[in-house]
Amino acid sequence: MATETANDTTRAAGAASGKTTARKSAAKKTAAKKAVSKKAPAKKAATKKTATKKTAAKKTTTRKPAARKTTARKSATRKAAAKPSAKTQAGETTPGKTGTGKGDGAARSKPRAVAQPVIRRIWPLEADSFRRHLCRLSREDRILRFGRPVTNRYIQSYVDRIDWFRDIVIGAVVDGNIKASGILTPIGWRLPLEGSAAVAVESEMQGYGLGSELTKRLLTIGRNRFMSRVYMLCLVKNERMYKIAEKYGGVVDKFRDETVEAQFDLSRPTAATMTREAVSEGLALGRTVMGRVPVIGALANGTHAA
Repeated sequence: MATETANDTTRAAGAASGKTTARKSAAKKTAAKKAVSKKAPAKKAATKKTATKKTAAKKTTTRKPAARKTTARKSATRKAAAKPSAKTQAGETTPGKTGTGKGDGAARSKPRAVAQPVIRRIWPLEADSFRRHLCRLSREDRILRFGRPVTNRYIQSYVDRIDWFRDIVIGAVVDGNIKASGILTPIGWRLPLEGSAAVAVESEMQGYGLGSELTKRLLTIGRNRFMSRVYMLCLVKNERMYKIAEKYGGVVDKFRDETVEAQFDLSRPTAATMTREAVSEGLALGRTVMGRVPVIGALANGTHAA
């Protein structure tokens, strides 16, 4: 009996110990499950973070080509804007059209390659060259020169009426062609004389100071011919005439018929004025014999030779 009771007690103890181990294993399993459940949200958060990083990287990669396209467009627009500026710096202008194309002396692209003209006296044998020069004037330039639109036939009759031994005609000659001209016609026969002057410049040679230079030469010639006063008639819209009159001390009077008269009072000739005229004519003769010299922008800088 005693042995049976001992066996019962051992069995009971074994069952109790088995129950405790089973309970411990169950507790371990529940703890492991809780740990796994806790780790799952962390893994999900990590996966979400990586997914957001990947999407951000994709967006940046998609944005980079767009930025490249915008930079390419900007560079193309800059090149297109730089092309006309390069043309203007190179001085590309259509022949016979300068400034605004209306012959009003607007801003021009300078300098351009031109041959420096020879300013000299025009003689009777060159009457035909002088006529061709006046016929090459545009309609607006003819109005400014003669006060009204004139035909080639009128210009022919005007050249035929010139008294080449009393009137003084000077011109700016390039390659044997007259490109600008000035004429000084004495008024009266008694001393002190008075004179009438007129200047014409072809459109392709305008804007280089040729009109001012020719007026200066005519005033010097008139002074050496004992002229006390020289008149120049022009239209009101001829603003260049105002500038020339102001430059050489002329007095401008406006009339009702839209004409303007510039009056230049001259002093007596001196040895310096006589020498100046003689030297300029001698240099012009020498340059005519030697030939022209191509100069870039020489006229724009005001360096007029004889």
